[in-house]
Amino acid sequence: MLPVFGREEIGFVKILSFSYCFPNHSNPNWGVFVFQRLAGLARRESLRVVSPVPWFPLLKGRLSRKESQGELWEGLRVYRPSFFYFPGFLKNQDARLYARGLGKWVEGLCCDWKPDILDAHFVWPDGVAAGIMSRRLGVPYTITLRGKLHECLPIPSQRRQCAEALSGAAAVINNSGLMAQEARKLGVSDDRLSIIPNGIDPVLFRPRDKKACRRELRLPTERRLLVSVAHLGPRKGHHEVIQALAGLPEGVRLVLVGGSAQGGTPEGLQQVAKEQGVADRLILTGAQPYKRVPLYFCAADASVLASYREGCPNAVLESLACGTPVVATDVGAVRDILPVPEAGRIVPLFEIGELRQALKEVLEQAWDPDEVVRASGVRSWDQVAEQVRGVLRDAISPRN
Repeated sequence: MLPVFGREEIGFVKILSFSYCFPNHSNPNWGVFVFQRLAGLARRESLRVVSPVPWFPLLKGRLSRKESQGELWEGLRVYRPSFFYFPGFLKNQDARLYARGLGKWVEGLCCDWKPDILDAHFVWPDGVAAGIMSRRLGVPYTITLRGKLHECLPIPSQRRQCAEALSGAAAVINNSGLMAQEARKLGVSDDRLSIIPNGIDPVLFRPRDKKACRRELRLPTERRLLVSVAHLGPRKGHHEVIQALAGLPEGVRLVLVGGSAQGGTPEGLQQVAKEQGVADRLILTGAQPYKRVPLYFCAADASVLASYREGCPNAVLESLACGTPVVATDVGAVRDILPVPEAGRIVPLFEIGELRQALKEVLEQAWDPDEVVRASGVRSWDQVAEQVRGVLRDAISPRN
């Protein structure tokens, strides 16, 4: 993709996007879905990205002046200014500290390039901070609601700040119908709500030869394979999947693609598998480069996501785009993006018996990858970006 920084032609909207979650050199997979949506948007409008870095004097993390002035990340101009925060406590102040720390920096940017709209990719802390900065700059802002909202709702101060930010937003983009319901509960009117699920990269995520992928990944070529692409944190439900595996035929193997997170480790899951008597049927790959993930989906007979909470899980969309059926728990946007029974099954949370039965049914069925892709109706990030573009333009100049 060609760099779009500096695009100033008449007719292009100037968008300043904020996302604390964005790829960086130490974690190139961090927020890759945010990058992909923005990359599509950048092909249509004038865009600059701000991915702030929290900083505390006694901890590493503050970037050099050169880094904070901007870099090109696969064609996107990305700024990573630092802002002061308190690690481990006073977390209800993070969004205000974010806005305060970036205030002068953003005002300086606006001397040469004033945005038409601020685009926050998470309600906390990005959206709350964008609401504060919006009032200073005199420009409208939008917020995208993702699963992050669920972490804020039980905390009164954060819930209150999120509700206030949402009430002032010119538009609220939701990545699922369930997220839109949460927005309504927080007082957002229907005329400001849009539902836009995530997309996929069709160049990467497409059907491929199953056995060739298995050989490349050095996976068993003659076994039935389940794959789960998710970090190893407890809320991804790997414990339940391993328990379900214990009731499936001996020849079934489970491949977990993801790294340690939130206390979840390979050793912990190996212990669960040992207790269930399936230690020899669990394959842990660790975290994988993003461009390698499609190979795992294409190598599998089915994918599984037993997560406790999601926004719009890209693991489901990407599996479907590869022509691999999915068994997923009924969370987030799963009902919006997984057609059943045409492309898989949806099961209730924590119901190991139903999860096991769904996996058994899917593994017993013969699936045509091309039919799975057609049934899913997955969209590219370019298609998603075009829809987002319409929402942002309407937010700047609402239609009568």
